Amino acid sequence: MIAAARVMYLSLIRDRAALAMAFVLPPLVFIIFATIFVSATGAELRLHVGLLDMVRTGSSQRLVAALAAEPGIRMTQTNGALEDLRNLVRGGMVDVGIALQSDLETQSGQGPPPILVVEDAARALAVPIVIGHVQKAINEHLPDVALGRILADVETAGAITKEERAFLDQAFRAQSEERRGSGFAFAALFSREAATGIGVAGGPVTYYAGAIAAVFLLFAAMQGAATIVEERQSGIIERLMIAPGGHAKLIAGKFVFLLVQGIVQASIIFGFAWLLYGVDVVGSFRAWLASCVVVSAMAAGLSLALCSLCTSTHQIQIMSSFGVLLLSAVGGSMVPRFLMPEWLQQIGWFTPNAWAIEAFQDALQPGPVEPDLITAWAVLSAVTLMSLLIALGLMSRDSQK
Repeated sequence: MIAAARVMYLSLIRDRAALAMAFVLPPLVFIIFATIFVSATGAELRLHVGLLDMVRTGSSQRLVAALAAEPGIRMTQTNGALEDLRNLVRGGMVDVGIALQSDLETQSGQGPPPILVVEDAARALAVPIVIGHVQKAINEHLPDVALGRILADVETAGAITKEERAFLDQAFRAQSEERRGSGFAFAALFSREAATGIGVAGGPVTYYAGAIAAVFLLFAAMQGAATIVEERQSGIIERLMIAPGGHAKLIAGKFVFLLVQGIVQASIIFGFAWLLYGVDVVGSFRAWLASCVVVSAMAAGLSLALCSLCTSTHQIQIMSSFGVLLLSAVGGSMVPRFLMPEWLQQIGWFTPNAWAIEAFQDALQPGPVEPDLITAWAVLSAVTLMSLLIALGLMSRDSQK
């Protein structure tokens, strides 16, 4: 028993790369997950809101100032048209769009609701959070507006006269400063519209289909590419290298197999999303298939490069578990990136998972291919090409030893 434990201990100690990954990656994964979940449930969550003031009245300007000071949101104000705000949401540059389309003091039934919320179905969770921040800002900084709308409803019901309404309006304006921060209930101020044609139910499903596909394509590709180390240790690679271009043929053969495997895996995941949740894969089949091929190629190429760097099965086991888990967490496969701190969202763009999710999401958007989708394809293709060159270089170096 002691001898067996000693053999395993010496094996781990002598493999310094595996030793470092075994004791460095776990706390790093913990720190990342703790940061994500603390941010998503605590005061660090700051959603990115696009704001368009179309009326520029006194009350709307007061609300803009209140939202700018709200610690729970990051505000980007636009002075363009409503379509510009929709494009910000559609392109993922902001999480939610807020358009002030009529005066906040307009009575119910005399026009559209003053506040239009432009949402992306993939970020449906952000909408009630942002609406809560807006309601809080109105309660604390515009109590006279909130109470005025309530009184308008009461007056419409015939419970008070116009003279009584005028008296109460004057009283509320006089006390508005004293009432700040106390909070009031008020009539509905909001209407909502989707920035894209994807349904509210289909957006999150599309997101998580892409997120899960990115994770499991990497997991499966790492397991398949791990045969490089096994073949190197058994001497099979040395015999294969004797043939002209042996290392290139070896990498190409493994790449083709992992590519096809990834396409099949992604097809199964999105097939269930189509059958069970109505995700419109058929309507955007060409763009989806292109994304499927590009993401599968990325997973195959990256796995071959990482496994070529490893010199033992210990290293591959740790890399295929903790390494993929780390990329998936930062890249948004575990928790949507808009719920992360801003600095972690920016780091996420350096992970393949973030671009894979972007490629699948944009591919299933109705309409023509958007520039964002082409960018995602280009980034993933570049990662694939660089990974294959690294794998070929490492295999060529090994063949010359």
